[in-house]
Amino acid sequence: MLRRLTGTLVLIGAALMMLAGAQTASAASTVKISGKAFVFNYMDTPIPGATIKVREFPKLSATTDAQGDYVLTVPNDANVTPYIETGGPADLPRYNKDGSDKGTLTNTHWNNIDLQTFHTRGEDIENANFQTPRDQEYNALKGILGITTDPETGRPEQCAIVTTSSARDVRGVDYLTYWNNTPHGVAGATSIEYPAIDGPIYFNDSVIPDKTRTSSSGDGGIVWPTVPTGTYRIVTTSPDTRFASFLATCAPGRVINANPPWGAYELTGDEKPLGASNVAANLASAKAKRKTKTRRVLTVVLKSGEDISATVKVKAGTSSAKRTFTLKPGTRKLTFAFGAKVKSKQARVAVNLKDASGVSFTTVKKVNLPKVIKKKSKKRH
Repeated sequence: MLRRLTGTLVLIGAALMMLAGAQTASAASTVKISGKAFVFNYMDTPIPGATIKVREFPKLSATTDAQGDYVLTVPNDANVTPYIETGGPADLPRYNKDGSDKGTLTNTHWNNIDLQTFHTRGEDIENANFQTPRDQEYNALKGILGITTDPETGRPEQCAIVTTSSARDVRGVDYLTYWNNTPHGVAGATSIEYPAIDGPIYFNDSVIPDKTRTSSSGDGGIVWPTVPTGTYRIVTTSPDTRFASFLATCAPGRVINANPPWGAYELTGDEKPLGASNVAANLASAKAKRKTKTRRVLTVVLKSGEDISATVKVKAGTSSAKRTFTLKPGTRKLTFAFGAKVKSKQARVAVNLKDASGVSFTTVKKVNLPKVIKKKSKKRH
C-alpha cells in the first residue's frame, strides 16, 4: 500500500485549494445529473430502459432512453450517489460512430454499478456515465482479482472501487468525442486513499489488472478489489499531471466505478476541480433561539459524508468564538450562547470545510438573534 507523504498532501492542497471566501448559496433547490449508460468495453452499445437511482434519496429515479441517456433531478447542496440497477437479459442495439445500425449484443444481463458520491453545488452535473459490465466481464474481473462474493447474490461480500486516471480530452465533450479519444488513460499516475486501505491494483494496457504495476498504464484503470464499509477520498497524483480527487461511499455488495470523465480526471493549467467532486459536506442550518430573557443560543448543524477538517467561526458584535475539529460522516450540532451583554441583532457564521485532498469551501450565513427582554422597572407609589 502506498504510504502518505506529508509533502505530497501539502503540494496537493496548495495546487487544488479553492478560493477562500463566502460561498454564494444557489437560488435553485434542485440540479440535474445526466449521462449515458453503456456496456463496459462496448462503447457502441448503450443500455436503454435501465433504471438510475440515488442511494441517499431512494424515491428518486430515472429511466434511460433508446440511446442509454438519462436525466435525473436531485436536491441541491446535498450528497448524491447515483447507481444503475441490475437489468436484462436483453438484446441491446449496437451503433457505429456515424449512428448507423451495427446489430445487437444478444442476451445481455448488466450489473449494478455505483458512481462516486457527488456534492451538488448549484450546477448541473453532466456526463455522469455508467460503464456497466455484462456478466462475462463482471465475473472475469472478480476471478482475476480474487474477490470473495456472496453466494446468493454474486455481489462482493465487501466493496470494490474502480476509477481511471483520465485525460483532459474526454471531459466537457460529447459522447462521440469521448469515444474517439478512447483509450483515454494517463500513464504514470498513482492513487492513495483517506483513510488508508489495501491497494490499489493498476490495469495494464490490455485492460487487465496487473499486480506487478506500481502506477497506471495508458488504459488508466485503477482498482481496489476489497474495501470495508466506509467513505474514502481517493487522491491521484503523478510527476507531470494533476488530477481531481473523488469520494467513494462503500457498503457490502457495491461496485463503485468512478469512471471518466469524472473520478480521477486530469486538470490542466490552473484548472480547479469541478465543485461536485469535493467536500461532501455542508452547513445544513444555523438558527438562534431565546432560552431565557437574556440568554440566546445559536445552533449550527453540519452534515458530512466523509472526514472533513472543519472550522466554525461565530461573531456577534464584539463577541466571537472559533471551533476547529474533524467532522465525521453524519450530522453534528454545535451550540454558541450569547448573554445580555451582546447587543447585536445578528450573528455571522463562517464555516470552512476541507477534505483530505486539500480542497475547501467556506460558507457564510447571517443569523438573526432574538432580542434581550429587559426587566420591567418597578413603579413608585
